[in-house]
Amino acid sequence: MDFFNSGACFHFGRQLFSGKKGKEAIAGGVFKMDIKKLAFRNLLRNKRRTLLTALSLFVSGFVIVALHGYLRGALDASKEMIIKLDTGHVLITTKEYFERRIFLPQEENIQDLDEVQKILDNSKYVDFYALRIKASSMIFTKNGATKPAYIFAIDPQKEKKTFDLSRKIVEGENDLTKGCVLAIDLARSLRAKPGDTIIILSRSAYGGLSAIKIPISGIATIGYAAFDRSLVILSFENARKLLKMADGAHEILVFLKKEGDINKFIRSLKLPENLVANPYTFVLGGFAFFYKFADIFYMTIYILITLLAAFAIVNTKTVAVFERMREIGTLKALGMTDNEIFLLFGLEGTIIGTAGGLAGGLAGLFTNAILHIKGMNFESMVKGIEFPFPYVIRPSVNPWILLIAFVIVTSMSFLASTLPALQAKKLSPQEALRTL
Repeated sequence: MDFFNSGACFHFGRQLFSGKKGKEAIAGGVFKMDIKKLAFRNLLRNKRRTLLTALSLFVSGFVIVALHGYLRGALDASKEMIIKLDTGHVLITTKEYFERRIFLPQEENIQDLDEVQKILDNSKYVDFYALRIKASSMIFTKNGATKPAYIFAIDPQKEKKTFDLSRKIVEGENDLTKGCVLAIDLARSLRAKPGDTIIILSRSAYGGLSAIKIPISGIATIGYAAFDRSLVILSFENARKLLKMADGAHEILVFLKKEGDINKFIRSLKLPENLVANPYTFVLGGFAFFYKFADIFYMTIYILITLLAAFAIVNTKTVAVFERMREIGTLKALGMTDNEIFLLFGLEGTIIGTAGGLAGGLAGLFTNAILHIKGMNFESMVKGIEFPFPYVIRPSVNPWILLIAFVIVTSMSFLASTLPALQAKKLSPQEALRTL
């Protein structure tokens, strides 16, 4: 008998299910047990269409995992760079300095450093802290070049974890006792090299102009475009000499053992009245909001990407409903219920989504693992931007995003399959068998 001959199969169905055994077969769920086999058989019947649909979902799964790894890596690197270079987990300054921090008011410096350092040394939350002196200035060279610059005074020995100057040197040496270190792009624009002497002019802590003549001991690449264009790194001794400061500092960057203890640490502080401690999230303002809610924003993008890919399933299964009218009629004539027909078409779409999404997610995770080791260098692309974006990005490798991508792609695939599945469910056996 031709299985897909409409008259024969309908007659066979009536004979098969007209007796007691037939009813028991229906009640026993014979076709429920076979739905998975039917779904796989139908997918393998048109391999090219199935493969193309699965490929679209493969791309979706790959993009979700790979894009998330890149974005998470970029955001984490950017956040880490800002914390290490500019804010710490908690930033301690005078109240007046913090209010005018963007203008770098040299006169507003922390005078009672010993008292503050003693408090920090005795805190159970503190891992380490770093003193910073910052100022705006002008640089003059013997060849007549002049450039605005950003003074940045550090203690290289105490800042191995935050600003390891020895690893940033590309020419010369990092000995700040012998001179200053220029950022690489600033040195190029000044046509300066190690051994040259420059004059640094700035406003002193007393409001007047002050200048020092100092040799260049080295050239460094900071890894952040805005700093590479303007940074001049000095020792505390030379910075205090230039700004006519005593033993003070403008900022104290505090790094905690656990970032989650920021609020507890601030509440535990008993600083002098003229000082204030602010968490980096408050210092960063809008940037902190972006870092906090970036995952939610990107998750929305991932769902939209998957929805676009899921349209392939809608198209494929809708065409399949019209092409398989006779088969639907046959299955219903043989006793398959409307809900089982719905489940069959939904399962076919879900299988495609599961296979494509899982394979794409694994490929994305593998790609991120390779790029995390090698790193992605965007130096030429980010040189001109002010956003604190590091040159080298190492995508994060997080197995959880594979699970998230799998759930998103599989869920969207099932939902996309429901429309054509509802069409198939509504067909009566007679209507489907008459459609030739």
